[in-house]
Amino acid sequence: MTKYLFRFFAFTLLSLTLAGQRQQTLPTDEQITSRLPGGVTFIPNIAYREGNDAWKLDLAMPTETGTTPGPAIVFIHGGGWRNGDKRAPAFLNPTLSYATQGYVCVTVNYRLLEGQSTAIDECVEDVKNAVRWLRAHAKQYNVDPKRIGATGNSAGAHLSVMLGICPPSAGLEGDGPYQDYSSAVQAVVASATPTSFLIPMSNRARERFEQATANLTAEQDVIRKKISPATYVTADTPPMLLFHEASDNTVGVYQSDTFVQALRDAGAKDINYMLFGDGSGHGVFQRNIAVTEPAREAFFARTLKHEEQ
Repeated sequence: MTKYLFRFFAFTLLSLTLAGQRQQTLPTDEQITSRLPGGVTFIPNIAYREGNDAWKLDLAMPTETGTTPGPAIVFIHGGGWRNGDKRAPAFLNPTLSYATQGYVCVTVNYRLLEGQSTAIDECVEDVKNAVRWLRAHAKQYNVDPKRIGATGNSAGAHLSVMLGICPPSAGLEGDGPYQDYSSAVQAVVASATPTSFLIPMSNRARERFEQATANLTAEQDVIRKKISPATYVTADTPPMLLFHEASDNTVGVYQSDTFVQALRDAGAKDINYMLFGDGSGHGVFQRNIAVTEPAREAFFARTLKHEEQ
């Protein structure tokens, strides 16, 4: 039942997200290298853990690193925890672009929910492992381990927020390497974020949610809480910038509304929420890119580079 529950949430989100979308052709190493911005070094398919082809990331960094360690950003793709790839344009392109601004950037793959073998908690474990890898190699890539951010959309937003808010005591570090290093990030930008698995993902999914959760045991409720960012709300939550759109039928806007209110009630100091009402729905970030991207850039510059705004 536990694996079924995880698969239900993923199937619900993915089926709503992918309706009408076409399969994207992902660029090869050679194609990426041929269009690199000036001054950027690209290192493809680094294994942050051995044993599964999903445990890989692409890294882009300034070719001239200088002498002072700089900030880093982890880009996490969406796709309902069941689909997607680190080279989707919405994640690869900013990985390269932010490297021109002095960030070391990684775009991460993680195990996807396929059949009976993977659950959402393992997706969380994988991205935590990727951050631990980055910290373990901070000296090699000239990264300041105290200035790492994460960003994503939809399922990738959920995983990004979990990196910011989920403590080691939650038991979601997994059995991967670099356990002596922290998986926490110091700033998060997320859009259309699932924040709680204790409520329906959206009004559109409410009936299926009620059917799937009608006879859950207390143990299964614990698991739902464990993978919910809302569980870990504290005053010590790192700076966050969240985007949502009021008509989102894939991840209901109340997922962000209630989360933001809980953070503010807890005394979290740097919680920023941009709520749109333009009908852009689940694609709020990309459809409002002229507003959302400058906001993300300014937020990371302030929280990771400590630049005055």
